[in-house]
Amino acid sequence: MSKPITEYIAENIETAINAITEANGFNQDLTAVRRKRIDFKDITPKDGLVAIMQAGDEKPEQPVSAADWIQKFFLAAFVIDSDKASDSIETRWAKVRDDIRKKLNEDIRRGDYALDTIHIAAMPLDDDEFTGILMELDVYYRTQFADPYTQG
Repeated sequence: MSKPITEYIAENIETAINAITEANGFNQDLTAVRRKRIDFKDITPKDGLVAIMQAGDEKPEQPVSAADWIQKFFLAAFVIDSDKASDSIETRWAKVRDDIRKKLNEDIRRGDYALDTIHIAAMPLDDDEFTGILMELDVYYRTQFADPYTQG
């Protein structure tokens, strides 16, 4: 059985985030993880970890004989503050945010599985246990009208 198009898109986002390294010219090394449980019990927050979460989808105006979709993704990038840090936490958040935006903009078509990737918003995460930044993306993609497993 084939995978849903959204799975290929999520795998592309995961690969892109894993390519954000100092060796590749970015400000830090980031590691993507896809959750296996809704409640995040399988993820331990640590600096540089980016949790990829798929949210609901929506259906915009439709072309003939194809189905266009917008898949929403949230990226929770953990930026654990440290007493040894020389940059402010806001500077660290901005570097993580902009490294992710830069890398994801290198391939807005997500390996040709999507039509576009739109960065919607980024907001700070501040919990008693960790800090970070939550990024929202919309990925536009198209499937065949009668077969959501096949690109349209």
